[in-house]
Amino acid sequence: MTNSTQKLPASGDESNYQIQINLWLKTALCTLLLLSRLFSLELPLPPPNPLSQPVEYLHYYPPHYLCGLQRTIGWRPNAPLLISGMILIPTAFLLDESIRDFAVEKGFFSADVSRIGDIYGHRLSYFAAAAVVGAHGLVRRQPWNKTFSQIELLATSAITTALMTETLKYVTHRERPNGKSYKSFPSGHTSGTFNLAAGLNEIFGRKVGIPAYLMATFVAASRINDDKHHFSDVVAGAFLGIWIGRSFARQHHIEWQMTVGESPALSLKIRL
Repeated sequence: MTNSTQKLPASGDESNYQIQINLWLKTALCTLLLLSRLFSLELPLPPPNPLSQPVEYLHYYPPHYLCGLQRTIGWRPNAPLLISGMILIPTAFLLDESIRDFAVEKGFFSADVSRIGDIYGHRLSYFAAAAVVGAHGLVRRQPWNKTFSQIELLATSAITTALMTETLKYVTHRERPNGKSYKSFPSGHTSGTFNLAAGLNEIFGRKVGIPAYLMATFVAASRINDDKHHFSDVVAGAFLGIWIGRSFARQHHIEWQMTVGESPALSLKIRL
């Protein structure tokens, strides 16, 4: 058996393991159904200011979030990415051993350079991005609800990506190439930084989006270089981060595009 082989729990614990997975999935589904019943699905635009309109914001956020989730399952806008993922992820599994052998023998970067990717992909990038977005809003004197909406886009998308990543790590239970844990698939550093790049691309455009995507690629390479992830782990992480990031970015874009057009409200139907 190679290290890339998935290792399942011992047979005595397997039934409890499956029960926990099923319970988590049922709880998540029931929570979404409950939210869709408790809150109105009429989405007021522009998004309320959470400081001066806290009650309105509490009514706005649940349908806003559910709409973002709904956009992750739309086939037409996601088709190119989903098809690419169905091709690239299985192919990446075939390349795991050869790429790991190269990284272990020669390495992509020095340990000090690789450390930059580890730091950026952990938490620093998220806080730095939120600070930049806030400062950008102040400098441009844009309405506070728009600046907050941009920061909320990054935060909501990042948290959703982290939850999905941790769920997949728990379900797949794949051993890291260095053998130190069973939380290898997919790479959380990679999914988070690619998700962040998708959000920054929505807020600032390609002038910031492209460098952010390049930095995310560097983070992915550093995870392989440090022997903490297989190649397929980082490919799946990149796919997951882009998929969720672009879905929430589309929701953000639609809401503010309709606001500019002076549409009174966005009527939404959530299909769960």
